Amino acid sequence: MAKKTRRGQKQCPKCNAWVKGTRAKTCPDCGHKFGTKPQQRTAAEPAVATTETRARAGATLTIGHVKAVAETVMTLGGFDRANSLLTTIKEVGGVKRFKELLDVMAMTQPSETEK
Repeated sequence: MAKKTRRGQKQCPKCNAWVKGTRAKTCPDCGHKFGTKPQQRTAAEPAVATTETRARAGATLTIGHVKAVAETVMTLGGFDRANSLLTTIKEVGGVKRFKELLDVMAMTQPSETEK
């Protein structure tokens, strides 16, 4: 016998009840979870969580980048001061927010020609 279909509903395979909504995750009557398929693993394939990210266009490091960072670290006075600056940027709310604050501070400072 062909399975009946209702628009906007799906039928539970356990209790044959009709569940409203095509995005429903569980059956309200029996608790069957829709859309879950058991994952089969072989003994040779261990479960490893990876956190790889996609490579973006500007994600590669060049010698120029390394030189620029090294120069900046030396200008700031070492790695400790560079790390404290990065911590401050993170606490403020990111690079954009930090730049906005720098711009506001620059407006309140007298220009070097006025000194």
